[in-house]
Amino acid sequence: MSFIKLDGKIKDQSFFIVSADDCSETSHGFIVEPRGHEYITFYLFETWEEAGQHVRDYWKDFIESDPDEAVHMLGAENLIQWALGRPAGPGTSKVRSLEEWLDLHRDAPGEHFEEMHEINAVSEDLEEFLGFKPTVLGLMWGRWED
Repeated sequence: MSFIKLDGKIKDQSFFIVSADDCSETSHGFIVEPRGHEYITFYLFETWEEAGQHVRDYWKDFIESDPDEAVHMLGAENLIQWALGRPAGPGTSKVRSLEEWLDLHRDAPGEHFEEMHEINAVSEDLEEFLGFKPTVLGLMWGRWED
């Protein structure tokens, strides 16, 4: 069995058992659904920069593939303000264009993920399977299963 050990805790747990069967490769990197925890997904990255690029790419792809939903999610008012070159935006930072908003994610991937954690250790077999040593984990979940 493979494992991931975090610097912090997720629901009082910092050590997670995983296997290659729990891993999936996506267009934006590897995701892991740890055993015994339904509706929890780990996004593994080699660096914080890669995590930021993942989030930027995710939102760019989302906007291009479903513009109507993007307008709903980002807000028509924000898009109008950006078109006028005025500061606006969802989230904690205000910028003057959609491109600037996308670029924000390079430095702040935590605005996308529910939690971000440093990875203290991974098993050698998991590192070999992934083809890199992950040091950053982004977390998305629906509900925690004990």
